Amino acid sequence: MPFRPLEDVACLLARRLEGPERNTDSVLTLILADAELEPVPQAIAGHPAVRTSAKRRGRSPTTMLLDSSLHHPALKRFPEGERRGRPDIAHLFTLLCLDSVINGQGQLRTIIHTRNDDVIRLAAETRIPKNYPRFVGLMEDLFQKGAVPEGQPLITLERGVTLETLLSGCPSPRWAFAETGERVNLWPELAALEGDLTAVVGGFPHGDFRSPVARLCDRVVSIHEEPLRAWTVTSEILVAYRQRSAPPTADPT
Repeated sequence: MPFRPLEDVACLLARRLEGPERNTDSVLTLILADAELEPVPQAIAGHPAVRTSAKRRGRSPTTMLLDSSLHHPALKRFPEGERRGRPDIAHLFTLLCLDSVINGQGQLRTIIHTRNDDVIRLAAETRIPKNYPRFVGLMEDLFQKGAVPEGQPLITLERGVTLETLLSGCPSPRWAFAETGERVNLWPELAALEGDLTAVVGGFPHGDFRSPVARLCDRVVSIHEEPLRAWTVTSEILVAYRQRSAPPTADPT
């Protein structure tokens, strides 16, 4: 049977009746940049590993998401194959962002920028499927249709938008988070910051940004002595940004 992602996730992509609570506080724009989220490239569409998963799914190869867990043999000799095909990173990122407190308060903009310069914007009301295969199906529909769900789209896709172009429309300051950046203690740094912030997190399993973030951003910072996963960095940013505007806790003593 063919996989029908929109039927499976329709109930999980409904708008809230009144939308998220809005306020006039500062806004965090969180961008997952150079994300390894893409359809199967034509160059490996005929590989046996790709054709097998396509047949199992009832899809043509190039309409599926590239997934290293399924297509690893096809990626072995493919350019940058060791880092490609990681939609799971985008899945965890969107779950963390859209379920966060600051998103519910209207203080978050969630954006994904991919290695192929596709930009995905997610409305605050979006309910991302927690089930990974359903998320994959949703993204496959998005790459084919440009917006989902039909009628009242909550997720849109723009093609040919470089990170530089994307950041030019985002608030300053713009910070990139990378293991090679300037070591900072995130909580006091954010507490001292006034106004909005654009935070750029890498959407790849290892290595460095493909985009020139050192030139595009005001700062490149590191928040830990060891490399951190994209979802760990994302969770640290979300909580620290929320706490910077939280009322002080009364001293129990």
